[in-house]
Formats: sequence, C-alpha cells, structure tokens
Amino acid sequence: MDYRYIVTFFLIGLLLVLDMALFLKRVRERRTVEKRKASARELLLLTNCAEYGLSDREVEVVRLILEGKTYKEVGGSLFISEKTVDSHMQHIYGKAGVRTRLALLNKLYA
Repeated sequence: MDYRYIVTFFLIGLLLVLDMALFLKRVRERRTVEKRKASARELLLLTNCAEYGLSDREVEVVRLILEGKTYKEVGGSLFISEKTVDSHMQHIYGKAGVRTRLALLNKLYA
C-alpha cells in the first residue's frame, strides 16, 4: 500500500479539523460580542426608563412593544386587556414626551 495517500488524506483531515475549530472559535467570539451588545442595550433601556419614571409594569409593556408586538399580543402575554395596554402606552408616551413608537424607540435607546 502506498503510504503517500494515507499521509495526504491524514493531512487533509487534519486541515479540515483545524478549519472547523477556527470557525467554531469565531462563532463563539461573535456570540460573546452580541451578548455584550444586548446587555449594553438592556442597560441603556432600563436607565432611560428609570429616567422617565416608568413603572415596572410600564417597562414590561415597553419591552414587548419595542419587540414589535401588537397591543393584543402584549395583553395576551401580560394577561391584561388591550385597553389596559393602550392606557399604559398613553402614560408611557406622556412620561417620555413622545407621540409614536418610533419616537419612543429613539428616546429609550438614545
């Protein structure tokens, strides 16, 4: 049997394993960076919510709204009516001094 083939296949396999290890390392590093960014965004959100005097319940509502959920979906998640969500949102808009979701998003993440 020709050992050159065996050595060649061994080296190719080794290179594939090393390439996969580097790829997985980059994926882990990217996830770490994303987690840090998410933590920073969460801290910024909570800081601004506290600055505008939002209650804990209003912060829960804001989080769901900023995720893009409708009033009905927010109500279902928090076991409250759509009307209660609307009431919370009116208070939140008033406290933040805005009129739209986009303006609220800009204010809470600025």
